[in-house]
Amino acid sequence: MYDELVKLKKEGLIKYLGFSFHGDPQMLREVIKEHKWDFCQLQINYLDWEVVNAQELYQIADEANVPIIVMEPLRGGVLCNLPIKAAEKLKSICPNETQASFGLRWVANHNSVFTILSGMSNFKQLKENVDTFVNYKPISKDGEKLAHDIARIIQLEGAISCTACKYCIEVCPRGINIPAIFGLYNMYKSSDAPNADFMFVYNYNALEESSRADKCIKCGLCNKNCPQALDIPSLLAQVDKKVKEVEKSMK
Repeated sequence: MYDELVKLKKEGLIKYLGFSFHGDPQMLREVIKEHKWDFCQLQINYLDWEVVNAQELYQIADEANVPIIVMEPLRGGVLCNLPIKAAEKLKSICPNETQASFGLRWVANHNSVFTILSGMSNFKQLKENVDTFVNYKPISKDGEKLAHDIARIIQLEGAISCTACKYCIEVCPRGINIPAIFGLYNMYKSSDAPNADFMFVYNYNALEESSRADKCIKCGLCNKNCPQALDIPSLLAQVDKKVKEVEKSMK
């Protein structure tokens, strides 16, 4: 397929050759290493940066000098409908900032990003997005910390009080991505979107297979490292059960 696309590019029928990606980091490395690309499209926002693998995906493309188009910069609306505590924190530090503009500016602050795709439902949102970039101001170090703090609040407001400190990963003998799994579950439980089931399963299966909840051997080492005193093996089993239930209901 790639060879055929290159032919079309030489014929002038394709100007820029790239791909949209929803897989795991290992697959992205393979795809980027295998061929020459003008761009790739990745799901990047400050919440996925903390709880899933957006940071790793970004770094892979960045190190390969492949420009990035960003999809879901506001996580399907999650980042412009913040929990009360998160909204109050943003307002106290950035009183003139909207939730949407802060999220978009955070994404634009990354050097390898050259285009941001933003879904808009009305003229007001369109104007807000245009104003954000016409009067664009880079995110400061304080802004980066604020994004991190808001992401932690969102996680704590979820069904599982995980702060994504990653201390559990340090001792997990199976390398299970516990914060990512809990983060996806929390977003699923707090979402009322009509495609919530699909997005939950889709994003969960984008995690590396070896790092998913069903790989837990219930050794309990993670529990000793958890500042929130979570029963992590039991919670992983809970998420695994929900994934299987949702997958079955979608068939």
